[in-house]
Amino acid sequence: MMMFKPKRIHPVGMILSFVKMIKSYIIPAIVFFFVVVEESFNLYFIIGGICLVLIIVIVSVLGWLKFTYWIEDGEFRIEYGVIVKKKRYIPIERIQSINSSAGIIQQIFRLVKVQIETAGGGMEAEAVLTAISKSEAEAIEQALASYKHQLTEEPIEEDELIEKPDYPSYKIKPKELFVAASTSSGIGVIISAVAAFLSQFDEFIPYEKLLDRFDFLANASFTLYAILVFFGFFIAWVLSVIGVLLKYAFFTVTKIDDEIKISRGIFEKRQISIPLTRIQAIKVVQNPLRQLLGYSTVYIESAGGTAGDDGGSSTIVFPVIQKKDLMNLLDTYLPNFKLNEEVYSLPKRSMSRYIIRKALLALIVIVPVSYLLFPWGLLSILLLLVGILWGYQTFKDTGWYIVDNQLQLAYRFVSKSTILVRRNRIQSINHTKTFFQEKKSLKTFRVSIKSGIVGKSFSIKDMDDQDVEKLLSWYSYSSENKTRHNL
Repeated sequence: MMMFKPKRIHPVGMILSFVKMIKSYIIPAIVFFFVVVEESFNLYFIIGGICLVLIIVIVSVLGWLKFTYWIEDGEFRIEYGVIVKKKRYIPIERIQSINSSAGIIQQIFRLVKVQIETAGGGMEAEAVLTAISKSEAEAIEQALASYKHQLTEEPIEEDELIEKPDYPSYKIKPKELFVAASTSSGIGVIISAVAAFLSQFDEFIPYEKLLDRFDFLANASFTLYAILVFFGFFIAWVLSVIGVLLKYAFFTVTKIDDEIKISRGIFEKRQISIPLTRIQAIKVVQNPLRQLLGYSTVYIESAGGTAGDDGGSSTIVFPVIQKKDLMNLLDTYLPNFKLNEEVYSLPKRSMSRYIIRKALLALIVIVPVSYLLFPWGLLSILLLLVGILWGYQTFKDTGWYIVDNQLQLAYRFVSKSTILVRRNRIQSINHTKTFFQEKKSLKTFRVSIKSGIVGKSFSIKDMDDQDVEKLLSWYSYSSENKTRHNL
């Protein structure tokens, strides 16, 4: 049955296509201009650049003209291609979610970008509509939902597709948003981005002139250097805070029937839908600062989706939430998962192994720093104490717990992570032991789930042999029941 006639996306799609292609060529063009092209050939470079821009404009216009989409015979269909015409027909029953977002350009024209994802999707969404109206996006979503209900022979009225006001909804509070921004790890991203930029364009930055202008720093005191370093980190922290505030502003979670809908953002508004059937596990993460303040970040580990976006693999469902509110939110939005505060700890004979591992990491830093920056570098010996405390805390925070059909694992590297996974979502479990573990009757236990494209594994090192056998028996019991049921 024809549900839509072939349509084109909004003409703004041409602008978005043009901008995308320009972004992909701008860095190579800059490098080519400064490194390859000599001064006498700059005119040819400019002419070539103009020709390239014209080609991009033509390709963008033709790409827009050739791209059409519609729904027909239980399939979402798209046709595209400038030189080679391509067709993609996606069965509606395979569609798992429809995610929408709106960058600055889309928001100016009151449009959205729609990504259609299927189970077991690859690195990209199955179909992307870069610029359509919000009403068109809602019409597509309602048409797909209506078709799926027809497959299950559960006809619904049109008004049932409209979001009802009594659905449970969580909105991030200003206090929580500020805590998320001020305690995030975004400062490392900012510093890494600056370092990457400087490494790529160090040939074009006039370091000599800059050093001449700040030559007074050559004889500056250690205190001044410390102040400058602190000031640099403070600026990076402020930029990180601003980035998180813009990203997670108006963060809202709504549970509609068997789906979790998440929306957030200011300059780039995003909305994603995650069917409850796709949820493989829940991950609760506490970095040291948030743990000290009593806050956690909750992720959904989901199957399928695209790599590198919020719709695939790990998706933040609660950016920061207080410990006292976490249980209630899980009961409301993710009732199949229960968080237990008490877990079974590792045996005491594991503690020395955890401490030694972290102490060795500290020594890797201490030895070269002490040698290269002698005598001030000897202060880095204090890192050994940090390593010992880090190892002890890692040992203390690691554990496991089983309740009914749910396995809970807790471990730490820097942040403390707690994994909640249902038995029927576990893809495989295995255990290994090294020569030194065997002497102490210890093993490493690992659980694998289907998350994202390649899956994920979570492991606990140095568990007691008997505890590992308990977990194997718990999982094997489920496998035996499945076999009997199939027989």
